[in-house]
Amino acid sequence: MATVESICELKQLIIGIDGKVGILSNKLDNIEDRFTRIVTEIKSEVDEVKTDVTNTKLEVQKLREDHLELEKGVGHIELEINRDLKIDKEKAESFPIANAHRIPSRQTSDQIRRPAPIIVRFIHHGDKQYALSKGYNLSNKHMRIVDDLPPVMKESRHELAKLAYKIRNEEHLQTRIKVVGTRILLQTRTNSKDNWFLRREALCCLPYK
Repeated sequence: MATVESICELKQLIIGIDGKVGILSNKLDNIEDRFTRIVTEIKSEVDEVKTDVTNTKLEVQKLREDHLELEKGVGHIELEINRDLKIDKEKAESFPIANAHRIPSRQTSDQIRRPAPIIVRFIHHGDKQYALSKGYNLSNKHMRIVDDLPPVMKESRHELAKLAYKIRNEEHLQTRIKVVGTRILLQTRTNSKDNWFLRREALCCLPYK
């Protein structure tokens, strides 16, 4: 028959076990919460990686398209340099050209029909100066060669410059304008430690064909 003393000991044992069970239950709850947070964070990181991969694929595709346009433009411009500027074919083909694009022009009906402008970016300054020195060969062809941006690109750059001024004053962001191939880009960033982000893009040019 159980004594009073043994019953008290049993009660104390049960109370001790309940306490340990409660502590273990709290620990399990904490572990579950931490596990849930970790799973959520991992899912978020996986989504970010997927987004980065998608953006990278789009950028690679754009680079491929730009590369194909560049190959076409450079090939044509070498022929133009050789034929119109009367520069030796071997010399013309030796010029490393960054890119070449045809620019839309505005012409009225009473104007003499002129070829659409072409913008060419030489890699070496000396090659550009040499091509400019041959510009007199275009005098009878209603064409000219100048060291400047075409009017349509100037206008697009001017419009982006006005927007950049507004952004600097109202949003207090840093801005810059870049000409990249057929695009004029307005980029912004918070400070010098941040990366530049595309804010606006002006498509004012066509690939040279």
